[in-house]
Amino acid sequence: MTNTRLLARDEVPTELTWDLTLLYPSDDAMRADLDDTLLLADKLSGFAGHLNGAKELLAALNTHKQIETDLEKEYVYAFLRRDSDTTDATANALFGTAAKAATTIATKESFLEPEILAIDEGALDGYFKQEPGLEEFRYELEQIRLQRGHVLTTSEEKLLSRLNRSLDSADEIYNTLNDADLNFGQVHDDEGNLVQLTHGNRSQFTESLKRPVRKEATLAYAKPYHDLRNTFAQTLNSFVGAQNAVAELRYYQSGRQAALAPHQIDEQVYDTLVKTVNDHLDLAHRWYRIKKDYLGLADFNQADINTPLAGDDVLKTTFAEGKQLTLDALSVLGGEYTAGLKEEFDHRWIDAAENAGKRSGGYQISVYKANPFILLNWTDKLYSTYVLAHESGHAMHSWFSQHHQPAQYADAPIFLAEVASTFNEQILTSYLLEKYQADKKVQLYVLEQAIDGFIGTIYRQTQFAEFEHTAYQTEQAGQALTADFLDQTSSALLKKYYGPDVALLDGTATQSWAYVPHFYMNYYVYQYATSWAASTSLASAVWQHKPGAKEAYLSFLSAGGSAAPLEILKRAGVDATTSQYLEEALAVFERYLDRIEVLLKN
Repeated sequence: MTNTRLLARDEVPTELTWDLTLLYPSDDAMRADLDDTLLLADKLSGFAGHLNGAKELLAALNTHKQIETDLEKEYVYAFLRRDSDTTDATANALFGTAAKAATTIATKESFLEPEILAIDEGALDGYFKQEPGLEEFRYELEQIRLQRGHVLTTSEEKLLSRLNRSLDSADEIYNTLNDADLNFGQVHDDEGNLVQLTHGNRSQFTESLKRPVRKEATLAYAKPYHDLRNTFAQTLNSFVGAQNAVAELRYYQSGRQAALAPHQIDEQVYDTLVKTVNDHLDLAHRWYRIKKDYLGLADFNQADINTPLAGDDVLKTTFAEGKQLTLDALSVLGGEYTAGLKEEFDHRWIDAAENAGKRSGGYQISVYKANPFILLNWTDKLYSTYVLAHESGHAMHSWFSQHHQPAQYADAPIFLAEVASTFNEQILTSYLLEKYQADKKVQLYVLEQAIDGFIGTIYRQTQFAEFEHTAYQTEQAGQALTADFLDQTSSALLKKYYGPDVALLDGTATQSWAYVPHFYMNYYVYQYATSWAASTSLASAVWQHKPGAKEAYLSFLSAGGSAAPLEILKRAGVDATTSQYLEEALAVFERYLDRIEVLLKN
């Protein structure tokens, strides 16, 4: 799928695109449904001031549930149309319509939580006895009542809902700027040809065995971020400021507390992660030193850290081959799981190829009334197979929870969702190491992929978590997040996490904060690290066929968001309230380092 010229959307082979007719046959069909959902929201608003009985409460909750499931389908269709080609004016207009409708609906729904909170505890207990149908909503109601003290009055919630789109606008501005407007120019490939550099093909150059190629690509990728550093800084400052303002309005002590508390995640989980990873920075430093010594580079720098030690393009995988490897590896989970994967692979739930204007990176988004969808930007490197396995983990988590939970519990919180995705990466590594155990070169390559997973997920995401928390604290203290401040903060963290053997390249180190779209997802990144550590333990148990491990994991997937995330994870076998799971994961990382050092010596 590698092209010297980026394909236009209408040039991409159909089999490499997602099938949006699984949602709607046309834009007009979606608009018609959206109009019906807006009418249903009007019906729901009629319950305002009338949640004074069990029947009324149940009717309101069922109406709300229908609105949310219908709107999800409509919104996701427009979202995927937009992300397929962010330069498509028609798709952008459609998404704008959906986003505006979502804001309108949120405003009409805004009375619900304040009025539920106003119901007397004893009266609510009586409602459950009067209306057995309310039992389905018990956990949802408990979650709402946990927010007592943070939900505003009905009129204030309505006003805040109307402002939501403006408060979130920095996210949309960043994504448009990052995906549609940035031009990285052309760089030389390994054969000396000039090729357009993109988000999707960046790794092909930064992982080149030719040092001039990877350095040129590193600098070229950094240039537009540097040129627009003040714009990116203002965008981040606006986003963080909005999150902190809403946290204050809701009487939270900080933006972090506001992000974690509704999901029942103790802030100590975050602090324990940062402390534990900082206590083991020597392992990350050891990896960079191994690379530096093996490559024989006295001036080892940022542009060298992704150089593959096993050589270039070991285990290249086409999209078809990547799907087969993923399916074979995850067969350890049994027939129900592999049946879900086959549905995903055979019915175009995936948009695989990169095209002009397509959103960068990869993600999964699910629709309760349809199926999950996955965005990829495929390159024929093994990394893309890992991304496929990762996003398929999300998809199967959604698929299992959709088949075992009512709509309001089908979406697992991020803290759990990232366990399901990184679990698949761990299983893929174990499968490849076993499959190619007689091939030292492949062993080296797969071990390096696994080590890079630990570096990129535990270490890099914890680095991002430190940066993000510093940004929130700084803005909350009244200091603007200027480009200079963000550069200085980022550089200091890079030096700490890279250690003494990695030199920073002038002009490229400081803008790395601008590369990260997840900073616009409000305390998201730390969960990559906690989840990777948790999934290391769960995947090891499943791969070794420990009694009950597979069943416990499938139950974890099926639970969705039906209980507190820490409780669901504990049932699966991991207690995330302690540092033990982090220590265990980092011990696996250390064993990988030991194994790769032996291979390199031989």
